[in-house]
Amino acid sequence: MGAANSEKRRLFEQEALPHLDVLFTAALYLTRNEEEANDLCQETMLRAYRFFHQFTIGTNCRAWLLTILHNIFRTSRTRAKPEHVSATLEEFDRAVEAESLKGASSAATPESIVSERTMDHNLQRALGDLPEEFKAALMLVDVEEMTYQDAAKVLDVPIGTVRSRISRGRALMRQALAPLPGMRGFARAHNQES
Repeated sequence: MGAANSEKRRLFEQEALPHLDVLFTAALYLTRNEEEANDLCQETMLRAYRFFHQFTIGTNCRAWLLTILHNIFRTSRTRAKPEHVSATLEEFDRAVEAESLKGASSAATPESIVSERTMDHNLQRALGDLPEEFKAALMLVDVEEMTYQDAAKVLDVPIGTVRSRISRGRALMRQALAPLPGMRGFARAHNQES
C-alpha cells in the first residue's frame, strides 16, 4: 500500500502542483480576498489529492483542478456570502514598492507606477463588479487563456453559454471602463474585436 501511495503522491506533484499559481489567480479573482483565495486553493488541492484516482493522466489537469475550484466556490457561496474586503493601504504600499524594485532598471517613476496600479485597480474592480457567471467565464478565457470548450467543462455549461457570457461580460467591462481616463482606447479596441 505504501508504494501505491508514494506513486500517487509523485504523480499528483507532477501533474497538479505546477498549476497552483493558476489556481490561486483564479481563486483571487473569484473571492477578491487573499485569505479566502488561499483557503479555496488549499481546499481544492486537498480535494484533488483525495480524488486523484478519478483523474486521467494525460488529460487537462488545469481544467480538472479549476473545475474542482469552481465547484467548491459555488458551494461555499450558496451557504454564506461573506462581504468583500478591499485591499489595505499596506498591501498597496507593498505592491508599489515591489513594482518600483521590478522597474528599477527601466524608466519607471512613482507617478507611472501609481497610474499603472490605478488602472489595474479599475480593471479588477470592473471585473469584480460583474455578475458571477460573466466574471468566471472572462477569468477562465481571457485571464487563464482557456479554450471555450475547456471553460465550458469547468463551468459545467454548454459552449454556447460560455460564448454568450464572454460576449456579454466584455460588453459590461467596456461600459464600466469607457468613462475612465486612458480607457477610451481600450473600449474602442475591444469594441472592434467583438
